[in-house]
Amino acid sequence: MGHDRSADRPLGHQFALSWLEEGAAGAVKLATQSGRRDILDSFLRVQSDEEGDNLAFLHSALCSMSLPIKEPSDPTAPIIRDDGRYALAINPKPVLQMIDGRAEMRSLGVPFGNYPRVALIWILSQAVRFNTRDIYLGRNFTEWCRKLGYENLSYGPRGTATRIKEQIDRLLACEWQIRWDGVTEGDAAFAVKEVKLSNEYAGSMRAGDFVREIRLSETFYSHLKDHAVPLNEAAISELKNQSLALDLYCYLAYRLPRVTGRQQIITWEQLYKHLGSNSDMKPFKQNVRKALHLVTAVYPNANVDMASPGVVKLFPSPAPDERSLVGNHLRLVGKSGNNQTAPVATVPRVEGCTSERPKLNKVGEPKPKALPQPSVRGFPEGSLRYGQREKRFYAVGLERGGGFDVDMMADAYRKRFGEQMQNRAEDDVLRSWEGFCRSYAAARGGQI
Repeated sequence: MGHDRSADRPLGHQFALSWLEEGAAGAVKLATQSGRRDILDSFLRVQSDEEGDNLAFLHSALCSMSLPIKEPSDPTAPIIRDDGRYALAINPKPVLQMIDGRAEMRSLGVPFGNYPRVALIWILSQAVRFNTRDIYLGRNFTEWCRKLGYENLSYGPRGTATRIKEQIDRLLACEWQIRWDGVTEGDAAFAVKEVKLSNEYAGSMRAGDFVREIRLSETFYSHLKDHAVPLNEAAISELKNQSLALDLYCYLAYRLPRVTGRQQIITWEQLYKHLGSNSDMKPFKQNVRKALHLVTAVYPNANVDMASPGVVKLFPSPAPDERSLVGNHLRLVGKSGNNQTAPVATVPRVEGCTSERPKLNKVGEPKPKALPQPSVRGFPEGSLRYGQREKRFYAVGLERGGGFDVDMMADAYRKRFGEQMQNRAEDDVLRSWEGFCRSYAAARGGQI
């Protein structure tokens, strides 16, 4: 009997396959045997996310080349990442600060760790979703941290609030240079020089101060609109405290849907250049393979093989916003021998699985009864105030839109999602619309 390759799969793939073949009981049994119920919980939370159509976004360049994971030995020196076809330079430009009562130009250093990664994704997601350079962060710093997913802040010299502020200062004060020669067919070459995320930012997030709104530089914003990569917002929430896993997820989210042919093979040295690790190669491989367990739990359609000696194999995969378990590596062979495409995963009651994300249903609670599926598809045209079908969307806008004008939000939604939703079933569009209304209100300080 040949070797069972299923045991070589990362845990996220194993849980998805067990779920499809044996249901919840099989996945829980496997999680118990492996001692990784936390990985299964992440899988369940992403699959059961009621706002799964609410996408996050990151620039393709930043998906392909990551920030440092740890602080470099010289934090004021520029960081340059280059794989021959693509290069990213992060230059910590000095900013004017008051130090001991005197104005001085001081370099804050390059950003590193998970905080600037999560903040960067959040900021760019707001820009893409609402088609604007002006990003409203929140009424105060604590509110913004909660939007980022950091609920329990600690204060003091090494508290989370202090560390987040320091990393945001570094992130927004840096100057970026990007050169891209095209990786796959359809990826146009480009070069963007001397770009700051925010032209006006000058390190003003000191104790007692908070910049409630930032404006992306016009050059960067214009470029972002053409090179934004969709990510799963629920997945970002699960990965927000693990820099390497977040880097790997973003890299795969960009690369896998663009793989042409049967597969693409890269070396570990090439992957090392893309991710933000500064460890030696042996621990790097170990850490990436460990991170892949969680990454495949939140992106089970990511068809990637890291078990082969010496190389990493990338296979064509659906984008991470597709929550149906549809990847070729997740197809079932039925007892009759016929191939069966994996169905959409649903989440019944599973004892012992937890969720700290308040906006999701707790695992174990019954899902709301599905609405009847009408033959009409897509988002309604015109005002949502009139018509039986329109009133369903209008009610969601009133409930989730924070008091903002529903028709104004509808116009913004059509502009952003109209085309991609025109052939989607009404229930899917309603869920997408609800997530959009929440984000619209949150971005503008509405009551949600």
